[in-house]
This record gives sequence, C-alpha cells and structure tokens, in this order.
Amino acid sequence: MNKTSTNHPDTNVPPFLHGENPAQSRYREAVELFALFDYLKARRFGVFSIRESLQAVGECRDGTLQGFHLTVDEAWEAVRGMASLGVGVVELPAFPANPPGQALNRQLLARAAEHHLTTSFAAHARCVAADVRAAAETGFRRIHLYIGASPIKQATARASAPELAEKAFDAIRLARQLGFDCVRISTEDAFRTPLDDYRAFYARLQELLLRHELSVDGIGIPDSVGVGTIDELGDRIAVLRHVGIQFSFLECHIHNDIGHADRLYVDTLLLCMRLGITMLPDFSILGIGERNGTIGLSSLIEAIYRRLLLLYPRAMATIRQAVRDKLGVLPDGELFVNRYRDLDAFFYRILARGGFVFDRSPFSSNTEYDGSGVHADTTRRAFYLALTDGHDGQQAIDLGNSAYAGALPPYDMPLRRPVLACFGCGKSNVRYWRECEHLALRRPEDIQARLAPYLTDLDGHDPAAPLDETLADELAARLIRCASVRAGGINHHQAMDIVRIFYQAACSGEQQP
Repeated sequence: MNKTSTNHPDTNVPPFLHGENPAQSRYREAVELFALFDYLKARRFGVFSIRESLQAVGECRDGTLQGFHLTVDEAWEAVRGMASLGVGVVELPAFPANPPGQALNRQLLARAAEHHLTTSFAAHARCVAADVRAAAETGFRRIHLYIGASPIKQATARASAPELAEKAFDAIRLARQLGFDCVRISTEDAFRTPLDDYRAFYARLQELLLRHELSVDGIGIPDSVGVGTIDELGDRIAVLRHVGIQFSFLECHIHNDIGHADRLYVDTLLLCMRLGITMLPDFSILGIGERNGTIGLSSLIEAIYRRLLLLYPRAMATIRQAVRDKLGVLPDGELFVNRYRDLDAFFYRILARGGFVFDRSPFSSNTEYDGSGVHADTTRRAFYLALTDGHDGQQAIDLGNSAYAGALPPYDMPLRRPVLACFGCGKSNVRYWRECEHLALRRPEDIQARLAPYLTDLDGHDPAAPLDETLADELAARLIRCASVRAGGINHHQAMDIVRIFYQAACSGEQQP
C-alpha cells in the first residue's frame, strides 16, 4: 500500500541503555522512541505549516481579538530557518482571491530558488478549481488538497460522502492536468467522520482514480479538534488499506485542544514506523494555530525526549547527550538543538511585536474563539441546523460549537465568536460583526464611490453589479484578508473600517462620512 516500506527502528542500542535489561518492556519502548529521531530525519521532519500558524487568534491589550500575521521578511526568515534545520516541506495558503497573498507566495518561492533551498513548497488548497489554479499560477509544484466529509460538512454542502469524493476527484484531476508532481488529499475532519462515511468517501475516490488511471501521492488524516486516539487512527488506516487506495505518505495534523497532541503525534509516528508507512507530521510556529494549534517542531522533538526521561528518569544526563548527538550538527557547524531554540526565540519576538497573547489554558483565546472563516461558518451553520432540527437553548449552542469546539466548548458564551481581523476572515466573520454593530447596507452609489480605491484587490468584481448583503460580506472579507497580508497584520478597528465601506449604522438616516 505504501511505497516506502523500509522504516525500521534503529538496531543500534543507544548509550543510555547500556547495561539495562533488554527483557523489560521499557527497554524495548525506549529503543523504538530513540529510533524516531532517525525516522524523522529521514523524512526531513515533516511539514512546517505557515498556513496553520496564520490561523492563530489572540487577545490584544485593548480586549479586541486579532489574527496572527507575518510580514514578507518574517515569513522568509521562518522558511530559511526551517530549511537550515533540514525540514522538507513548507506549507503556504493557496490565496485564490488575495493578490497580495499570491505576491507573498511568489516572493517566497523566488527567494528559495535564488538561495538554492532544497525545501519543497506545498499549497494548501480547497478542492475548488480556483484554489488549484491559483496554486499553479503562483508556481507551486506540490498541492495539499482538503475537503470535509463529516456529517456537518455533508449537511452544509448538501452532499453525501461519495458525492464529496467526486468533488475531491475533480480537484485531483485538475491538479494533475496542471502539472503538479505531488498531490495530497485530506478529509479535513477525519476523526469527526464516522467510519462508514470515511470508507464511502475513499471507496468512491479510489473507484474514480482507477477508472481514470490517476493516483495521489499522499493522504492526510487530520484530527482538527484534537480528541482522536491511536486506535481511531488505526481504524482509518485499516479503511485505506481495505479500499486499496495507494499513497507514498500519510500526513498527520493534530490540534492540541485537550493538550494531548504531543503524545498522539509520538504514538502516530511509532505506529507508522512499525507498519512501514512514511508519516509526515504537521507542525506550526510555537504550536499556535486555530484554537490550540498543531505543535511546534521543538515540541515534537521534546515530546520524544520527555517520553524517554519518563522511562529512565535516572539517566537524564546520558539521554540528553544521546538526543543532542542523534540530532547532530548542521552543515554550518551549529548544533541542531541550538538552531531550533533560536527559531523559537525569533517567533516569540514576532508575537511580542503586536502584543499578541496566547497560552495553553482551556480558557485561552485560542480555545474560546475561532478565527478561521470556514470554521466560523461551519460552527454557525451547525447551530442553525440544530435550530432547524428542533433543538434550542444550550443544546443548540452545544451542537453548533461541537462542529469545531473539540472537547472544551465555551459554555459561558452564546456561540463561538469569529474574529474579524485575521488571515482566515470569511463572510461569516463579517456578517457576525456587522450584526453585532447593527449596521445596514449602504446605498449602491455610496458603496461604489467608497470602493473605488480598493478595486485592484477585487479582481473580477464588476463595480456596477447589484450588491446584496451576501456579496458585500464576501467582498469585505476579501479586502480584510488582502489588507492583513499587505500590512503584516491589521487590528480589529481597521477591519471594521473596511466593513464600513459597505455598511453604516442602521439607525442613521444620513450617509456617514
């Protein structure tokens, strides 16, 4: 099933196990854990997702909620730093309707080529033709496609799991036609998708791939709310084997909503190493991301180190030295462990620049709020579906929040609140905040006059076209995303100024200046 089947634990006994009893279960576990460092190095550590990091949401000092942003130079330093560690893949968003975002991607790819970086760049893209084409036009040769297949996604898309698989196939076929040499497909909500639906999705996808003599290179099994178990992962790998779909690598993407992502990442790597499967873990800047995001590279490495210390607590000094030796010295002569700590310090300075605050408590900004447009939209759609099904009160709120709340829904809030000033701003974010502010749509001629300076960011929009609230929300979200990328981040008040291009106070009979 997996084209790479030579992944076996290192047969060399690490020095901290010399003289220990090899019959003990902890001995065998330690040998496997230590072998993960070779396993990760051979796979160039996995996928560093700038896209994931940009979904982070924090609370600023004035109480408003902000997205996390990177300037072009900061993004480049992040890429260059990861490349110096030997990281194999950097993931960026496809930016289908964001000219400044497309320009940022082009600059990063051009700089990487100029500096002869061997790191590959992957475009993270929906199974939508516009995303796939945008990625191709920017110069990506690798694409990470995703689509939801859980019951809530089926309900909001009005499509069954097999029908969603057909949509995924169309995107895969287009990607191959456009010349992508690496295509990954992922059901973005794999652990919230019942096994029957999961099987139906991949059975239909495999049928279509075989019929058209196409294939994928990788499959993602993401735990987007961080509540999965290793047994559930095994169930999904078994489904993939049963339907016969071929792939060269799996990719794990595990959120830290309940704080056990570190352990599940390590267990996942151990399982795949035993099965002879190439597994690429996802990681982000300092573990930030939507809610409590995927872990950082340093957290992943240190999670293995901590597991070793728990097995042999009296061997701390020799384990520490063995890990440092295993990770080794980089080509420029610096220790690997020192370089990634320098990178962590660099990222902390970026966070401090804008007063961005995040923590790991269940009541942190990352847990209580959802900055992603598509996630906020899913949450609110789930809430409205619950109301339609006859639920009300806290029950409807819980069902709405459960779409993306993981195991810690914010019971003290009416519904998960979308963030306006963020990279992932969508029309649902705009709708939420203009309703909170009791804003009403301006007259068409007023909107046209105010919109004139911004038309370069709205490629394809006809300024003379009729404008309703849905279109106005979408255009406002696009302008917020563009402004966020161009300025390396905007605040909530600046985002509201963009919303007011289209809306004014509902109680006002006059046009605002």
